[in-house]
Amino acid sequence: MEDSYENTLKAAFMQWNGTHTAHLKNLYQENRDDPSFIPATLALLETEEAVEVSSSWVLKHHIDQGEMVSSDQVDQLVKKLAGLRFWESRLHLLQMIPQIPLTAAQAGRLEPVVRKHLSSDRPFVKASAFAAYFEIVKRFPELKNEFRLLCEDSLEKVSASVKVKIRRILKQLQAAENR
Repeated sequence: MEDSYENTLKAAFMQWNGTHTAHLKNLYQENRDDPSFIPATLALLETEEAVEVSSSWVLKHHIDQGEMVSSDQVDQLVKKLAGLRFWESRLHLLQMIPQIPLTAAQAGRLEPVVRKHLSSDRPFVKASAFAAYFEIVKRFPELKNEFRLLCEDSLEKVSASVKVKIRRILKQLQAAENR
């Protein structure tokens, strides 16, 4: 049987209109001090398609507020990214990657999943995938040259917003080499 707190959260997540985030911000504010809030939100992200986007947004908001997640919770997010159904959820998790501490093992599991998103037809997903992949490259320097070539090649084929992100990454790659 599902936990009653999880059921309450699920109902609250389902009330989101899919557009305005005020409802989700309020939900976060009301629950953020409850130690079971983030674990329950992660559980819902993993099991409830109907609240995938809203729960992933709340998890991203949690990270954006400077809060941390445990290594086990990072493992859950890493495992979940490959199976997300909605581009918005993928975007949220990709946006979190540069802000969370990744072990080498987690980065290794993420690499093929994030690589796939480098060719997303959604510009924001693509830009976030480049930023996330850069975090993976930091843990696996042997990927650096291939990633740089991919970034340089992509500059000619992507939208302006993605170009900005890729140019920043290329500057950071160059700066790292000059150290």
